[in-house]
Amino acid sequence: MLVQGLHLEITPAIDEYCRAKIGKACSHVDPREIREVDVRCSARGGEDSRGGHEHKTEVTVLMTRGTTLHADGTGENLYATIDSCADIVTRAIRKHKEKHSGKGSRHASHEASAKDAFMADDDDGDDVPPAA
Repeated sequence: MLVQGLHLEITPAIDEYCRAKIGKACSHVDPREIREVDVRCSARGGEDSRGGHEHKTEVTVLMTRGTTLHADGTGENLYATIDSCADIVTRAIRKHKEKHSGKGSRHASHEASAKDAFMADDDDGDDVPPAA
């Protein structure tokens, strides 16, 4: 995991917090499926600017099969943006796992076998379902 800062010094506390939160979000998938995790924290504004102080965190997770998961959060508190990104990554990983699980192929084959069974129950010999 790579933690970088733009206009912001990454202290050991921030680094440890990022690794704990984003690491826990990525722990829901096999570690061999994750190739790289990149966390970029940035800050802009401050006392002298009119817009106020703003922190931004971007997380990019590169998976081994070419999938890229991306999350970003913006707010006044850096730790809150890291939490937001961790939640987004957790949901994206869950969605990725559900999409790529073997569940879909089992349902499709079950649907095809039910249709074949319906056609086999027809007694008149033609393979056309009766009109409703």
